Amino acid sequence: MRIFFLFLFSISTSLLFAQQNITVDCSAGPVSTTFCYMTGDDNSFVITSNDGSALNLSVDEGQVENNWDPFIVLDSDGSELYNGYGNVGDVSGLTFQSLGDSLTVLVEEDFSISCSENGFIPITFTAACATCINPQVDFEMVSDCLNGPQFFVDADVLDLGSASSLTISDNQGNSQSVSSTGTVQFGPFPNNTDVQLTVSNDDDANCSVSSASITQDYCAITVVDCSAGPVSSSYCYPNNDTTQFEYVSSDGSPLNLTIDSGSVENNFDELIIIDSDGITELYNGYGNTGDITGLTFQSTGDTIFFSVASDGSISCESGSASLIDGINYTVACATCVNPSAEYSVIDDCANGDQFLIDVNITDLGSASSVSIYDNQGSAGIHVTQTGVTQMGPYPFQTEIIITVSNDEDVNCVINSSPIQLFACPPENDNCDGAIEAAVNADLTCNIVTSGTITSASPSGNESDCISDMDDDVWFTFSATSNAQLISITDIVGSTTNLGHALYLGTGNVLCPTLQELYCVNNTSSIAEDLTVGTNYHIRIFSVGDEPQNVDFNLCISNLPENTTCDNATNFCGEGGALYGTNIFGYPSLGSIGCLYSTPNPSWNTIQIGDSGDINIQITQNTSFDDNGNPNGNFLDVDFVLWGPFNQGDDFCAEGVLDQGCPEPGFDCPNNTTNPNFYPYGNIVDCSYDAASVENLTIENAQSGEVYVLLVTNYSNQQGTIQIEQTNAGQAGAGSTIAEISVELGSDQTFCGFPEYEIIAEAPFGDYFEWYQDGVIIPGESGSNLIATSTAEYSVIVYDEQCGSFAEDSVQVNLFTQSEAFTADNIITCDDSSDDGIEDFDLSIQNDAILGTQDPTEFTITYHESESDAQQGVNSLDTNYTNSNNPQEIFARVEHNDAIGSNSGCYSVSSFNIEVIGAIPAPVSPIEYVICNPSNIGTSEIFDLSSQNEIILENQNIENFEVTYHISEDDALDGNNALNELYENVSNPQTIYVRVENTDAYECYAITNFELVICQIPQGISPNNDGFNDSFELRGYNVKSLKIYNRYGKLVYSTVNYNDSWQGESNEGGKLPVGTYFFHMVYDDDMEKTGWVYINY
Repeated sequence: MRIFFLFLFSISTSLLFAQQNITVDCSAGPVSTTFCYMTGDDNSFVITSNDGSALNLSVDEGQVENNWDPFIVLDSDGSELYNGYGNVGDVSGLTFQSLGDSLTVLVEEDFSISCSENGFIPITFTAACATCINPQVDFEMVSDCLNGPQFFVDADVLDLGSASSLTISDNQGNSQSVSSTGTVQFGPFPNNTDVQLTVSNDDDANCSVSSASITQDYCAITVVDCSAGPVSSSYCYPNNDTTQFEYVSSDGSPLNLTIDSGSVENNFDELIIIDSDGITELYNGYGNTGDITGLTFQSTGDTIFFSVASDGSISCESGSASLIDGINYTVACATCVNPSAEYSVIDDCANGDQFLIDVNITDLGSASSVSIYDNQGSAGIHVTQTGVTQMGPYPFQTEIIITVSNDEDVNCVINSSPIQLFACPPENDNCDGAIEAAVNADLTCNIVTSGTITSASPSGNESDCISDMDDDVWFTFSATSNAQLISITDIVGSTTNLGHALYLGTGNVLCPTLQELYCVNNTSSIAEDLTVGTNYHIRIFSVGDEPQNVDFNLCISNLPENTTCDNATNFCGEGGALYGTNIFGYPSLGSIGCLYSTPNPSWNTIQIGDSGDINIQITQNTSFDDNGNPNGNFLDVDFVLWGPFNQGDDFCAEGVLDQGCPEPGFDCPNNTTNPNFYPYGNIVDCSYDAASVENLTIENAQSGEVYVLLVTNYSNQQGTIQIEQTNAGQAGAGSTIAEISVELGSDQTFCGFPEYEIIAEAPFGDYFEWYQDGVIIPGESGSNLIATSTAEYSVIVYDEQCGSFAEDSVQVNLFTQSEAFTADNIITCDDSSDDGIEDFDLSIQNDAILGTQDPTEFTITYHESESDAQQGVNSLDTNYTNSNNPQEIFARVEHNDAIGSNSGCYSVSSFNIEVIGAIPAPVSPIEYVICNPSNIGTSEIFDLSSQNEIILENQNIENFEVTYHISEDDALDGNNALNELYENVSNPQTIYVRVENTDAYECYAITNFELVICQIPQGISPNNDGFNDSFELRGYNVKSLKIYNRYGKLVYSTVNYNDSWQGESNEGGKLPVGTYFFHMVYDDDMEKTGWVYINY
């Protein structure tokens, strides 16, 4: 059946996607073609001239998958003119000429990523008869952001080709004629306009060239005209984004920036807003777990900066579902205070397929009244007080944007994010309406709970799948087992691409506080580590951002045990066939061996008793009679068999079981089509076909060998698997056994461990009995045991399926371990004797060496040698005078109960005691002067650390710690150190400095200096009255000064400025009264901008 289906599919695809033929009429001119290549397409075009002329082919624009889908051009004789990927996938600008009258264009896709499936730019090519020589033209986008959100396109004609004149036209209805080389400009065009220029030979229609689509997405610098109102923009940020947007008010007003809607990747892509000084961050974060909607900022000056610092993966431009709508924001002059509002969607299902929006005006801002509008042309509603105004009704699936504007000032307006409702939601659309789901008492799905996501909406609960999660509904269930299988079955509707998440919630839990345990974009999962009787919530959702119309059933059942290799069931077939409930609704493990997919896996092991051939039959059916004959519906069964392995081999470890021949799938044939192929590696046999009965043979199996058998349920229907040795007892036949063994390992002695986990290695054990010093331990029946005291522990393990058992024992000794942590060296300054000998208090190391260990339970002793410390002899007095410089001291830590026990449960560490030179000698800087304050006033941020080099003079800065203090007492005591970036509280202000040798103990000296601030004038009055006649910048070594008017035009500039500007322009005329903006370069190429007001 599967082979026949694939054959039909290959025929159907070849019929659907045939080669296309294009004829170029040389008398009519070029022919342009656009195509978006698809997986499975022929994706080829044969282009022929109608009069036998050679052909020119130009690729106007287009994209292929780089390194995987080559763009190929074949000449008339079939030889390759090109086979490649353009510029890393961009094939725009490629040109070719045929030798004969035809060319072939094709994309050789690799059956995975393609244009139609991955949003590549479609390929547009132009074919023309080669009756002339094409012109040569370069095209360039020229930004014009200072005059508005717009751009120009320059066409630089390098060569007219064979034409005497050319006509250059754009796709916006504009054209110009040229008869010589040079640059022609088109525009301006609004941002985001796709512009394409075409240059045509006026003498021959067959010679023309076209640009690719040219546009400007956004302006990096934008002037906000305060008289015209806010500027709204939308930005879809890319990976590794370095773009920074700058907005400047036209009249010097501060600016308000409001995020109307949008998201960033939480914890990875930071939204950054910077104030007018270009340094101060107004914001650096992720909003509400990535949702930045509603954030607002105001600059202190006339400029504000906006950027997103994205990483190299998820972004808006890369197509991430939760980010694809971009960031929508508004920048307005802060001539007023914005209103604020909240928006709620209200379904109006009682009156039809429609919804309402409640607009809650929470603050009018500075307005006495505001107007509320929508994007549907409805009449605006004027309100004069806070409260709720209802808008609508609107038909389902209508995207609504609500605008609230200040009636007195156009600069204050806010917009909602797009709001819509698809339909009346199901009753369990939200968590608080969760439907109680049935739980099966066995492995079956005899009981299911029906559900639908039709008209469901996103709930908003946080989730690891949030980037893929869309419409969702909720269910709740009470766990009946520690592990259960959750399956979404019988899916019918617009998609089968569903996922689900599991949440923990006990008692009368609030839905927003649910804890997500896991989330998968799959229809089945294993819920582990559940607590029996506890309530859990299941959230079922569609994957993607499109509304879906889907019905389904939810099945919750007990978890089969042998779905993983580690839990393989031991096959003991001598007493008859082995039966087991099959698995369904369980995800595939992928391709293994000859199995292209492995849904619903069951793992088994086969142990060989007597040597000989082993024949096994595997049958899968919905039911069997009392004699073991199938009497229900046939279910497709497939298998892979590996071996041989030895008893105790970890055959489940990664890389042990061969996965292919060497690759899985096509490389590994079915045993029904190629019975002599196997064994390959350790794959003994394999079959993947539609049969419900499979047979396998282990030839010449040897006693003691172990084989691994994987059986799958391709039909994904509930039933039973029967595994039976069919040649048991026959001449030359081997046999299978079920000998079980258990290994606890060697006796164990531990220091410092309160407990030890004993693991019983028994691959086929079903039940375990544990004993402590010969007494059974109640309630312990698993394969591991936590030992908490010294004793002999033993276990008896049973293979209940095959009726065998084994036992083992181990002695566990638990002693309390101490740890001697590493302590810093004790270093002090020498006294006036300069003899390198000083008194040391060794006890100051106690806390560091003990760490968190209780000093009442542990003893520390100090020793001059490691040998003494290890033996616990010749301990030192803690008031100790060194005998060498430096000298190593050894510390021994031992629990009080272990002293004298010779258990070895002690620990030793060491440190040095050392005497170094004299105390440091700091130098006072006298004054620290700032002459470029960012804020006009008597306070400024001082970088105190900039004085370190002066204070230390020629002393090595790596050997000292320099701290700054407000008072001399703080400096002497080493308390209340100031931040390195410090804002003064008086002008001038005395700062005290403490310089301490970082390598020594209590080795320091202090000094002090003054903080002093210079200021820049904010206005001049050049009227020769002797006051503020010029723009004085004393204290600055100004290398260059430029003055701009409020429109950004340069009106005055000079170098090596000497405080001489008195409001004149470059031409010498007097500038009008108003605010001007300056930019100066001073000192070591430092820059500063600001404003100054001229008033005569």
